[in-house]
Amino acid sequence: MICMNSMIGYSQLQFTTYHDKEGKETKSRENAYYVKTLTIKDDSSVDVREEYSSTNSIKLIGTFKDFKNKFYIGPKLEAYENGKIKLKQLYSHDGVLIDTAYYYHKNGKLKLAFSYPYKVNNEKTTVTDTLILVYSDSTGKRLLSDGNGLAEIDINSDLERGQYKNHKRIGIWTGEFLGGKYTFSENYINGKLESGKSIDSIGHEYTYTEKNFMTPPDYPGGIHVLRNFIGQNYKYPKEAILNRVKGTVRTSFVIDRDGKMTEIKVVEDLGFGTGEAAIQVLKRAKKWSPGIMRGVPVRVAYALPIRLDLTR
Repeated sequence: MICMNSMIGYSQLQFTTYHDKEGKETKSRENAYYVKTLTIKDDSSVDVREEYSSTNSIKLIGTFKDFKNKFYIGPKLEAYENGKIKLKQLYSHDGVLIDTAYYYHKNGKLKLAFSYPYKVNNEKTTVTDTLILVYSDSTGKRLLSDGNGLAEIDINSDLERGQYKNHKRIGIWTGEFLGGKYTFSENYINGKLESGKSIDSIGHEYTYTEKNFMTPPDYPGGIHVLRNFIGQNYKYPKEAILNRVKGTVRTSFVIDRDGKMTEIKVVEDLGFGTGEAAIQVLKRAKKWSPGIMRGVPVRVAYALPIRLDLTR
């Protein structure tokens, strides 16, 4: 559910949505884990504020580039439900994580710090390296400093642990991923992944190297082939033709572990049947090669804009 408030005195619009713990929208605050408020500012950027519904305390503060380009720019801060800081990050004007990022334990003690040196060329930001600076356990004991020592990194319920030397991974790294469904063991030499093996809950093994450590889904022949297919097979609804509809229908879908397109949805519709026509043409597309993580086929969410213009 979306609540829209017009702040006439400041010429700003606010949009409020309610979400469960996994981030999916709920119908009311009573069923929500957190509340998200987007405030469009005069310069078209969007202030993002999330609050835990049970405590009204801050969950996240940041800024989107604008309402359509929802990537973060500038400082971003997240907090745990107990009010302690979870992370501090800085993003470039084009949404790239830069400078120094800090991550904290739930008790407020510093856990990790990474440095992201970068350069800007023709308004495009490129990170030149990723350097680990610090790792401390929850008691505050420093186990890694200046890029040397032991680190334990958890990202979105995935866990990786091993040694760094001169900011580079070395030796055997172990951990788990996809919510603990898989464990892995990897061998690094001076930061390069030489070999890895994942194991599922029934003992099935998946081997991989740096080349197939993580690969995105791939449409047969490439994404341009899919775009050409859509252009040749999209059926413009009669009502859309009569009303000279022009613009972009934004769709989203999931490539499942078999490469099938599932959960096809219209994120932004132009009306007059254009969204439903987009769904129908996507349903006729070919299977993809699935995304791979540590040798394991995984579900991957995908967004695809479909540009409609009868004058072209």
